[in-house]
Amino acid sequence: MRKAILIVYMGGPSNLNEIKPFLFRLFSDRDLINLGVPAFLQKPLAYLIATTRTKKVIPHYKAIGGGSPTVKSSIEIAKKIEKLTGIKTFTGMLYSKPLMKEVTKKIEKYNPDEITAITLYPHYSYATAGACIRDVKKHFPTAKTVKSWNKNPYYINWITEQIENSIKELQNPFILFSAHSLPKYLIEQGDPYLKETKETISLVMENFREFPYKLSFQSKIGPIEWIKPSTEETIEELGKNGIKELIIFPISFISEHIETLFELDVEYKEVAEKAGIEKYVRVPLNHKDENLIKAISTECEKLFRR
Repeated sequence: MRKAILIVYMGGPSNLNEIKPFLFRLFSDRDLINLGVPAFLQKPLAYLIATTRTKKVIPHYKAIGGGSPTVKSSIEIAKKIEKLTGIKTFTGMLYSKPLMKEVTKKIEKYNPDEITAITLYPHYSYATAGACIRDVKKHFPTAKTVKSWNKNPYYINWITEQIENSIKELQNPFILFSAHSLPKYLIEQGDPYLKETKETISLVMENFREFPYKLSFQSKIGPIEWIKPSTEETIEELGKNGIKELIIFPISFISEHIETLFELDVEYKEVAEKAGIEKYVRVPLNHKDENLIKAISTECEKLFRR
């Protein structure tokens, strides 16, 4: 039996020319973000937001090398999964190249008997993993899909080791888990993202019982209300409360993004310095780590056995 794994993610602009098309596709997706306007106005408003935001973020992307490493990292993850499992692995993005419709043609040419799809979002949200799975089902209705993998033991080990590698240089750190924020209305409608994120943190903190910690949220975009507390406000509050050593783990990410390389490494580092925090350590994300590759691979292999 011929099998295939499909890695699905939202993607990111790999160069400056891809920023506006990426943002337009993203904000046009009503399943991802409902901008609070009638459906027929979603795309015009999305175009306006994309145009305005592109001008704002171009300097940010220039500061991290001219583009997001998201797609490159996702493809590298797929290659490692294929090497580990021996199963042909494809990579498709919702809002940037390689777009799902392009990858679909490659998969159809390969003609697998069975497909398992997994997103690079460990925590399920209607707006992220849900949107990815929605598109998978459009192209491959019979594909098996991994909904979430937030409690996978290899994933928990991966986070633990990433933090351990960064915490060695600190004496008495406060651990801040910074997650990508989500529109508040989604949580009110029963989206499990917040619950699953807290489950992951609880499992990780069993390995760091002696340290205080908190969950905050970053990357609010657009005119709607997002879940709180914000990472920026939390950092300021911790500084006021006398915290001198802060270690930040981007809990909703498994590889580097503009949100980690610029938002956390540049903008929020400045916030921490102004708040009186003397040591600010952002945990780097090693997407090639064996534990992470095993986490994703084992989730796919479980579905193939069903």
